[in-house]
Order: sequence, then C-alpha cells, then structure tokens
Amino acid sequence: MGLRNAIVHIDVDNVEDMYGGYIAAARIIYMFLVGLDMDIAALRHATHRCVAFTYATVAASLLLAAVVSSGMYGSMMHSPVKTPELLAATLMLALTNTSSISVARIASELKLTVTENGRLIVAAAIATNLICVLGDGVLSSTTLAKEKSEGLALGSHQIKKGFLALAVAGGAVWLVRPAVTRINKRNVGQHHVGVRDLAVMLLAIWFIANIPQYLGFDGMPTSLALGLAFPREGPAARSVAGALAPPVKGILMPFYFATIGMRMNFNSMSGAIIVPGVLMTLLGLFGKAIGAAAVAGYLNIPLSDALRFSFLLNVKGHVDTMNMKFAKSEGVWAEQALYAMIIGNLISTLVAGPAVAVVRRKEEEAYKTRHQAIESQGAEQELRMLACAHSAHAAPGMLSLVELLVSEPQEQPAVHVLHLFEVADERVHHKPYHQRIRNDGGGGGSGGGGDVITQMNTIIDLFSRATGIWFRQIDVVCRGVALDAGAICRSAEDVHACLLLVPCHKEQRYDGKMACRLDERRELNHDVLARAPCTVGLLVDRPYRNSGTSFNVPSSMATSARTLLHPCSDRAVTHVIAAVFFGGPDDREAVSFASRLAEHPSIGLTVFRFVKRSTYDSVTSAKVADGDDELDLAFQEGDVDERFMWRFYERYASREMAMYVEKVVESPADVEETLDGMAGMFSLVIVGRGGRQPPELLAGLDRWADAGGEMGPVAEILASNDSLEMGSVLILQQHTVVMHQ
Repeated sequence: MGLRNAIVHIDVDNVEDMYGGYIAAARIIYMFLVGLDMDIAALRHATHRCVAFTYATVAASLLLAAVVSSGMYGSMMHSPVKTPELLAATLMLALTNTSSISVARIASELKLTVTENGRLIVAAAIATNLICVLGDGVLSSTTLAKEKSEGLALGSHQIKKGFLALAVAGGAVWLVRPAVTRINKRNVGQHHVGVRDLAVMLLAIWFIANIPQYLGFDGMPTSLALGLAFPREGPAARSVAGALAPPVKGILMPFYFATIGMRMNFNSMSGAIIVPGVLMTLLGLFGKAIGAAAVAGYLNIPLSDALRFSFLLNVKGHVDTMNMKFAKSEGVWAEQALYAMIIGNLISTLVAGPAVAVVRRKEEEAYKTRHQAIESQGAEQELRMLACAHSAHAAPGMLSLVELLVSEPQEQPAVHVLHLFEVADERVHHKPYHQRIRNDGGGGGSGGGGDVITQMNTIIDLFSRATGIWFRQIDVVCRGVALDAGAICRSAEDVHACLLLVPCHKEQRYDGKMACRLDERRELNHDVLARAPCTVGLLVDRPYRNSGTSFNVPSSMATSARTLLHPCSDRAVTHVIAAVFFGGPDDREAVSFASRLAEHPSIGLTVFRFVKRSTYDSVTSAKVADGDDELDLAFQEGDVDERFMWRFYERYASREMAMYVEKVVESPADVEETLDGMAGMFSLVIVGRGGRQPPELLAGLDRWADAGGEMGPVAEILASNDSLEMGSVLILQQHTVVMHQ
C-alpha cells in the first residue's frame, strides 16, 4: 500500500497521466499482434453471425443504459444529476464496452479461436470495442461536453483531427502490403529478415499507430487494421511476431492488467462502493444477456451458450478507463463513482473465468463426440486440416494436395502444417513459428535445426504466395514414435481438424522404386491411425513420375501442363484423378474426399466401383424383370453404400462433374489388373484403408493384405507399383467416434 501511494500520490488524475502512455502503447502493440494472428478467411465465415450478435448485444446494452441512467447517479453518489444527457451517454459506453484485448487473449490461450463459437466471441468483442472507441471519440469531440462559447470551434477542430487520423490510417493500411512484400523479396530463403529491416518495420508500426494518439484519439483501431493488412507469408511476419510476442505476453500484458489495481486508492475507498460496483456488473451483464438471448434463435445458438457468451462480452477494458476519466473531468461524477466502476470491471473479469471454462469444455466435448469425417460434411462447409511433413523435400506434394482441396482460397481457414524434423544434440522443443528465438544474423536458428526449418519456411512461403492460402507452420523435434504420434494427434485436436494428412512410410527413389527408408515412419503411421481424432489420409507421393503432372508445384504454376482433358468434357485440366470404391466407411470417405477435389476447376475425376460378377448379374436380371420400375432392387433401406453412391451419382456424375465407372471382376487377378492399369492414366488414386471393405471382393489378395499392414491390400497394390507412370496414392481412414463409458 505504501509503495502504491508513493508511486501514484493517491491522485487519480496523476495516475492516469502517469500510466496513460503505457496503457496506450500496450494496447497498440498487442492489438497489432491480434490482427497479425487473426485468421481472416475463417473470420469471413463468422461475419454474418458476428454482425447479428454484435448488433443485438450493443443495442440491448445501449437501451438498458438509457433507461436506467436517470436513477443511476443518485444510487452511486446520492446527489442530483448535473448533466443528464452526458450521464446517459457515458453510461451507454460503460455498459456496452467489451475489452477486446482480454477476450482475444483468453480465446487465444485456450485455443478457442479455431472454433466457430470462439471466432464469434472474439469478432463480436473487437466489433463492440471499435464501436465504443468511435463513440468515445464522438462524445469527446461534440459540443455536448462543452457548454461554453469556445465549444463549437473546439469541436470543429477535433473533427478535422479525426478526418486526418482516418486518412493516415487508411493510407498506411493501403501501403503496408507492397512495402512488406518488398522486404520479403529482399530476404527470400531466410527464416528472419535482417535487423535493419526489422527495426524499420517496428518503428513504422509504432509511429503510424501512435498518430491517432497524438491527435487525441485511440490508436487501437489503426494498429488492429495494420495487423490485419500485414502479409502473413514470408520472413517479415515471422520476424515481427517473434520480436514482439515474447515481451508483450511476458511483460507488457501482465503489467497492463496490473494498472487496474494501481489506479485505485484503497485508502479513500469505502464499503459503500461495493454495491454500486456490483450493480454496474449486473447491469452490463443483463444488457448483454438480453441481446444474446434475443439473437440466439436467429443464429441457431443454444440459449445456454448465448448466455455464457454474454459473460465474456461483459469483460471491460481501456475504453472504460478513458470514459471514466472523461466523465470525471466533465463533472459527471466524482472519484467514488469512478472507483465503483472499476470494482464493477474487476467483478466482470472474475465472473468471466468460470464461463469461459465451461465454453472450452463444451467445445472439446463436442469435437471429440462429433463424427469428424468428410462424408458427414457438405461440400460448402469449411474443412479444417492439419498436414504433416518430415522434410522440405516431401512438403510440396502435401501442400499441392491441400491446395486442390480448396476451391476458394479466400474462404479457407488457415491450414496448419506440422513439421517433424530431427536435430541431434539439441533440446527438444515444441513451439509455433512465431515463438521461436531468432538469432542476431537473421538466419534459421542454431544447433542444426535452423537449416531444415528455413527450407520448410521457403516452401510454405512459396505456396502461400502462389495459392493465397494461409499456411501456419508448427515445428516439432522428433522424440520417438510414441511421443511424435501423441504430438500429431494433440495438434489435430488443438486445431479441431477434420482431416489429418500424413506422409506414408513408402517413398519413391530416383529410379522409381518404392521403398521404406525408415521403419519408425511405418510405426508412427500405425500409431497415428489408431489414435487420430479425425479422418486420416496417408499420402504416397511420387515426385519423379514421368507422364502427366505430379504434385510438386502449385496448380497456378503448372498451367502450361494443362494438356489433359476432363473425363466428362473437353475442358483442359491439370490433374486427372481416380477414386476406387469397393465398399465400407473408408471407401466412402475416399469418394467423399475425391468429390471435394472435383469441385476444383483443375481436377477431372473418375470413380471406379468394383462389383462382383455374381452380384452384378443378379442385380441386372432383377432390373430387366422389373421393367419400368425405377426402384433399384439392390438399393435397400439399410444399404449405406448404395445410398451413398446414389447421392454421388446425382450430385456429380449426372451433372458431368465426374465420371462413374463400374468394374465387374471375377477373381483377384481382375482386381490387380485393373489397379495396375491405372498407371499412366491418373496423377492421383484415392482409396480407402483396408479392413472394413466387403470380403468377397478382396478374397485371394491375402499376400497383399499381409504386406500392406496398415494400408490394406488395395492400397498396397497401388503403392508398391514401381512404374514411373504410376501416380501418387492417397489412403483414407474414416474417423469412428468412440464413446467412453
């Protein structure tokens, strides 16, 4: 207490003057990082929901504040209201405001931003905060707060400053991308930019974001806009985030929140302010809850979840600090009322803790109990993916496959790339790219791991620029099969992935031979298949394929290779792919995956369905005997495979988006001959993992089943083909929900 008194001199105005610059600086830097880390494409999916949710909660809070403002001052100060209009406006901002910094930090630390509800909360908090910042600026710029004759001139001058700040911010946001792109070009192939370039970027960010502060406005919107406009790909973003994130999260943010307590003079506080503080908390929560409940039905959000969201959106922030100082300077209330509002803000923050814990637990339970399969998703739904790679050499095939899954890059959420690499005699660490320690020379690190990380950075940056997809790289040192499998599965859970792509243990040599270089890779894939929380795809990449195109470069760079024709039209495509269907959940997942690829304009798809001769003859005879009856007798109520293929035919084959072919086989030799005949025809063949396919179609393929192990006989036949004409192979295993008692 004595230290606090010695520092702040018990005077609230002095405290605000002393810490105002620091608070503004912390907000500017942190909101820039929030914008830089924000998934813009995923945020677009939440735009409609965010606008509706924000409108409802803000409108309800404003209306409630306007209604209760007439009696609020007397409850807090026991004295008549001097300026009713100004009091109403101040209470509107106080009850409506949400701390975007607090909400964004909570959501980021608890990994809620990968969920739809988490993105909705963060977006609504930022939108509400921006509305309150704008409202505070308008309130301080109008003649409402000045009743003297000079008020009009001062208000006009302040409005001119506002337009100047807006022009500077708009120009900076427009210029940030070309400027950063130029810096990235100077540092191509580097993990980080040079120290001089980094210093220039940091100073520019600081100067531009502080211009609104110098003009009398909040710099938070400008810093957030700069972060959103900053290019994510390239060494510039890695360098800026790596330089700012550790000190901001370790020093600035803790001290920022500590200033709430430093502003309070506990000696002059009395127990009488507790009741007004609780009242402010309840009013703010009540307004948010009314708006959330009103819009819950429209957005199909459970009422209980909407009420929990209102607790998070009731966390107050720096706008309240500015609002309190402004109200006190204008004589709206005295110091005791200011303390009451601070107590209310503190209570709101404490109450939000249990609410966010429940939200996180429900999101985790929903992910684990939901059928995380491509088959259960519509083609228009977002597909969250986690791609794994062991080296930069194997990354292009995986990233090319991801690119082909994305028909509209601007709508695709960030794709996480888990880079597993081996480093000798180096301490094991598990850090995202923006948390790695940068060295003085701007290189890729030390201890032998920097080179492989920098090589992976280069590949990912190339694909990000060429495709427009945001790839988020996570580097993990290999620590053994069991630990690596656990790291992969945990990462898939953290990002709420629906699809996990893993490289197969079989690799193509320069002469075309397929070989398993490391037995540990095979064990790793086996463990991942057994523990994965979502659908798993094993990619057998063939980078040295002779005919056609292979998955080595983005499709935008392979336009010259578009000499292939779509199987259903004369349209030129880059890749002609095939999906093999025998039956079972894994094969349905393979066809569902291929159907998503068919949405891409560079893809031509053919689906081969294998049918046993005896079954095919009986079904054909039944159709002939039935005459004009359109009902297929083989299409029975419980036949999931038939219903699935019927939907595929209606949506894709009948609309000439894909070709459907039935292959009638009599013996295992027919199956092997058909699969081997795909060499030279397709750049990618998609199959389901063995073990859950109809046994009558796979009878006689025991030797392939024994050799294939976790892949199955069909995938083993395709993956073991040593022809340089054979394309890549993708093996899919559909996720199965396991209910624990």
